[in-house]
Amino acid sequence: MPGRCFILLLLVTLFSTYRVNAQAWDKIDSLLKRASAIQYDQKDESLVLVNQALEQGEGLQDPLLLARIHNQAGRVHYIAGNYNDALEHFAIAKGYGEESAAVKEVLYATNGIALVQMVDKEYAEAIQLLEECLTVNVSLGDSLGVAKNHFNLGIAYDELGDFGLAMEHLQEAIGFLEADRKAVLNLMVKNRMAQVYHEMGNFDRAEYLFADVLQDEFSLTNWEKSFALTGLAKLKFDKGEIDSALHYGEQALLIAESHGATWDLQQVTGLLSQVYSALGIFDKAFYQLKAHKAYSDSLYDAAKNRQMARLQLNLAQADNQRLRAEKERDSNQIQQHYKLMFFLAVLVLLLAGLLYFFAKHLRLKEHFNRSLEKKNQAIRQQKDLIGQQNQSLKELNHVRTRLLSIISHDLRSPINAIKQLLDMRGQGFFDEKEELDVFALLSGQVKNTEHLLNDLLEWANTQMDGMDANPAEVFLAELVDRVLAHLNFQLNAKFIDVRHQIEDGMPNKAWIDKNHLKIILQNLIGNAIKFTPEYGRIDIFYEEDGQFIFCHIKDSGVGIDEMHQNLINGDEGGRMPSMVGTANEKGTGLGLLLVKQFLTLNGGKMDVQSLSGWGTQFTLQLKKCQKPEFDCG
Repeated sequence: MPGRCFILLLLVTLFSTYRVNAQAWDKIDSLLKRASAIQYDQKDESLVLVNQALEQGEGLQDPLLLARIHNQAGRVHYIAGNYNDALEHFAIAKGYGEESAAVKEVLYATNGIALVQMVDKEYAEAIQLLEECLTVNVSLGDSLGVAKNHFNLGIAYDELGDFGLAMEHLQEAIGFLEADRKAVLNLMVKNRMAQVYHEMGNFDRAEYLFADVLQDEFSLTNWEKSFALTGLAKLKFDKGEIDSALHYGEQALLIAESHGATWDLQQVTGLLSQVYSALGIFDKAFYQLKAHKAYSDSLYDAAKNRQMARLQLNLAQADNQRLRAEKERDSNQIQQHYKLMFFLAVLVLLLAGLLYFFAKHLRLKEHFNRSLEKKNQAIRQQKDLIGQQNQSLKELNHVRTRLLSIISHDLRSPINAIKQLLDMRGQGFFDEKEELDVFALLSGQVKNTEHLLNDLLEWANTQMDGMDANPAEVFLAELVDRVLAHLNFQLNAKFIDVRHQIEDGMPNKAWIDKNHLKIILQNLIGNAIKFTPEYGRIDIFYEEDGQFIFCHIKDSGVGIDEMHQNLINGDEGGRMPSMVGTANEKGTGLGLLLVKQFLTLNGGKMDVQSLSGWGTQFTLQLKKCQKPEFDCG
C-alpha cells in the first residue's frame, strides 16, 4: 500500500510539472509570434516581447526553445540595425541548435550570421555560409528557406558587382515564392531586383518594380517602404528629374527616421545631399552631408566592434569545441569505469585475479601520473618562457605605441578638416570665387598640418628611448597663437569667436617641455571647439603668482556633468570617456589622459570647473620661468 501511494504521488508530480512547462512553452510561443508580427514597424515593442520570452525561456533550460528565442532576438536586432547584438544572439542560437540537433534553427542562425557579414562587406565569407545553407535547405525541401538563401546570395553578388549572377539568384527566389505572393520576403526580392535593374541601366523596369512594391499596402513594412522610396529617389536623380528625386528622398527620410535604421538613414542622407546640391540649396546639402558622414561613421565604428566580436566569438567557439571534446572524453572514461566495476563484481570470488588486476591498475596509474607530471612540468616551463618573452615585447613596444597614439590623435582634427573641404569641393558646393578662397584655406591648413606633423615627428624621435620631459623656456602666449592658427578651420567652420587676452607686463614665460605644452593646448582648445555650438565663444586669459602661471581656457559650450568632472579632476590614470561634440565630432578619450600625464611630467596641474549647459573652464597651472634657478635668459 505505501508503495502504491508513492507511485501515485510521483505520477501526480510529473503530470503537474509537464502541465506547468506546457503552459510556459505556449506563453513563450505567443510572445515570439507577436514579436515577429511587429518586428518591422514596432522594433522597440518587438524587442520587449523577445526579452520577456528570453527571461522565461532561461528558466526552462530547453536548448531547442532557447535556440528559437535567440534566433528571433537576432532577427529583431538585425532589422533595428543593432548588428553587434544580432551577431551575439545568432551565435548563441547556433550553439543551442547544435546542442539540440535542430537543423532548422542552426540554418536560421547561420543565415543570420551571413547577413551581418554582408553588412560588414565580408561578401565572400557570407556567400560561403549561404551556399552551405542553400544545400541543406534543398535537401530538406524547404522552399521558403531556399528562397531566403537565393535572395541573400543575390544581395551579396549585387554588392560584388556581379549583376548577372545576382539577378539569377533573385529570379530563383521569386520562383520559390510563387505560392506566397503577399509575403514580406516577396517585397524584399522585388526591391533588390529593382536596384539591380537600376545598376544595369534598365531604368523603366527598375521604376516599375519599385512602384509595384509601394502599391502593396497590405504587406508593405516601413523597412521596405524606405528602401523603395530611396531607390526611386536615386533613379529619378540619375534620370535628371531632380524635383521628383527630392520628393521621394524626403519621403524616404521620414520613413527611415521613424523606424531608426542607420543603414537606410546613411543612404538617403547621402542622396539628399546630392539632390540639394544640384538644386543649389547648399545649406541643406551641407546639413545632409554632415548627417550622412555621422551615420557612415556610426556604421564604420559598429563594423569594427563586430569584427572584434567575431574574433571573440571564434575564440569562444573554439573553447566550446574543446569543452565538448573534454566532456565526451570524460563520458567515455565514465563508461569505461562502469564496465570495469561490472567485471570486478563478476570476478569478486576470484581473489587472486582481483588482486592481479588491482595491482596492474595501480602500476598503470603510477605510470600515468609520472607521465602526466613530466608533461605538466614541460608545459609550465614553456608557459614561463612565453611569459618572459611577452613581457619583453610589451616593454619594447610600449613607448612606440604611445608615440603613435599621440601623433595619430593630434593629426585627427586637421586631417578631417582637409578631407571635409576636399569632399565638399568634389561634390560641387563652391562657385569659382569660393573655390579660390577654399584653395587658399586648404593650402593654409595643409601647411599648418605639415608643421604640426614635423613638430610631432621631431619630438617623437627624441622620445624613442622613453617618455621624458625636456623643460625649457617657452613663450606661452605665442604658443597659444600657433595652436589657434592650427585650429583656425575648425573655429571658422563653427563661427566661434576666440578672445585671446594678453595683458601688458604679464610674464608669460613658462618652464615646460615645449612639445608637451603644445599637445596639452591642442587638446584643451580642440575640446573647447568640439563642445561649443556654432556662434559660441572661447576666452583665453592668464593669471600669475610667485611661482606659477595660470592659463584659463573658457568656453560657452554644453558643459560637463559632475560625474565626468570628478573623473577629470581625480587621480585615476585611466582613459577618459569619449563624448560626441556639438557637430557630431568623434573622439577617442585619449586627449585628456595625455594632458594629465604631460602636466604631471612637467610639475603642472589642471583643474576643470563646469556647469552642464553653461560652459566649461580649464585652468592650467604651469611653472614660471625664473632666474637664476632655471636660467631663462
